[in-house]
Amino acid sequence: MSGDAARALRYWDRAAGAYAARRRDACLSTASIYAPVVEALLGDVRDKRVLDAGCGDGRDARKLATAGAWVTAVDGSTRMIALARRETSEARIEYCVADLTNPLPLRSRSFDVVLANMVLMDIPRVDVAIAEFARILAAGGVLVFSLPHPCFFCADWVHDRQGARLHKAVADYLTAKVAQLDFWGPTLHFHRPLSSYLDEMSGNGFVLDAVKEPMPTEDAVIQHPDLAHHRRIPSFIVGRARLLRFPTP
Repeated sequence: MSGDAARALRYWDRAAGAYAARRRDACLSTASIYAPVVEALLGDVRDKRVLDAGCGDGRDARKLATAGAWVTAVDGSTRMIALARRETSEARIEYCVADLTNPLPLRSRSFDVVLANMVLMDIPRVDVAIAEFARILAAGGVLVFSLPHPCFFCADWVHDRQGARLHKAVADYLTAKVAQLDFWGPTLHFHRPLSSYLDEMSGNGFVLDAVKEPMPTEDAVIQHPDLAHHRRIPSFIVGRARLLRFPTP
């Protein structure tokens, strides 16, 4: 395991409790922006074999199981997996500690769907993860992924004299770098341009068939006025890619 990967997992182990508590006590308002789009791109998952890659506290795994999927949920954080198991009673879910920056302990061609929901920006070796997704998916299988929008997430807002948000100052977008965030305690964010993700998918036999830049509904903004700026500049990107050819070994 690389130094960055080990440090990232240590941070997530420490942040796991705060992360799970916040999701349990009050759904993160920003998640309401992209979660419905993720669900729509997943479609009907009844009786499908789904890998929840970077499952965190198991929230998505539980939703998938409730929708009728057979779920394998993996995360590199032992603490996250422990929390997920504690909160889960569904027999349709199997949890496993597995680092996405290493080969996964899963059989080739054994899944119909991979969900990578808000996880690829948390790992230093996205090439390994996407190659493994291609290996374990059956022909025609789909990868549904979501990310903080790489172009805008780490860019700062420029404000007017009254403090209103005017626009974002985007600089050095094309340079890959690591930032430390502090939403639930320190965690690492691996910034890379969007093309880095798409090139890895294309190189592993995926063809993108949906790309969305979701924004909150007008009703959501009425209920949560602090979400209004998300209707002007996209904070997230959600996509679906189909495995149309197997990569050459």
